[in-house]
Amino acid sequence: MRPHIVKWHGSSSMFLDEPQTIAVSHGVLGRYGGSSAAGADKNEDGAYIWIDAESDLEFVLLLDAHETDESAQLILSYIDGAASEIAGILREPIEQCFQNLHDYLLGMLTSERFREDCRGIAGETSCLLCCRREEYVWWFNVGDCLLYLLHPELTALGQTLLNQRNFYEWIGKVNTFDKQVPCYSTGVRELRSGKNVIVLSTDGALELGPLFLEDMKQLFDADLENGVKDFMQMSHERGIKDSVTMIAWQVELGHHPSYPSDDSRQEKHARQIELR
Repeated sequence: MRPHIVKWHGSSSMFLDEPQTIAVSHGVLGRYGGSSAAGADKNEDGAYIWIDAESDLEFVLLLDAHETDESAQLILSYIDGAASEIAGILREPIEQCFQNLHDYLLGMLTSERFREDCRGIAGETSCLLCCRREEYVWWFNVGDCLLYLLHPELTALGQTLLNQRNFYEWIGKVNTFDKQVPCYSTGVRELRSGKNVIVLSTDGALELGPLFLEDMKQLFDADLENGVKDFMQMSHERGIKDSVTMIAWQVELGHHPSYPSDDSRQEKHARQIELR
């Protein structure tokens, strides 16, 4: 079975006043270019989705550019051109694949060829890369795109956002990888047992205000495709100006996640695993 691949940038299809949601294997891509009545006249987001259901892994990229989407197109072309190398890394032993993926991407972004290409374009972009394999999710983040992990055990404790939203940090004409010390963040988290929903979103969704997070949590209980579709439609109905791009997928796991050593849930969960 071949992996499912989608590559898109905003100037190719803007989705102004026309929210769209499509299924990509077991993932969902939602796109909305903003309301023209509110002043939206272009879409500078971008996305790359690579899902290999047979190997049980997902690799996705979300971009939120400004001035033009040339910076998003540039990164998409580099990632797409390296797809076979990245796929090989993702299938390496789990103990080393995330570190090797980090090193490969960092080498690409700091290369003289890539930095020279960035100097010749207009504008810059936020960039969020995310990979899920087995019970782990890994990310590499430059800028202010958002990464959420939705699970009842975590939302009950107020934990939903995985990454830190960072301002004044981009790739492109203004390029963090042209600095003496590049600025970016990366991390790995263990997923929980049961249903995990992973969501990447551009910050246009924050125009929905305080209700945004509650709307996000409802995606956990809804059919995922319909949940993202409703979110895109709500963005249109509320007349937001900024574009919104969202990538979401669900992962069902039956492993034994980490609990405190003195937590009774640990013993209870072990019994549940034995009964399956």
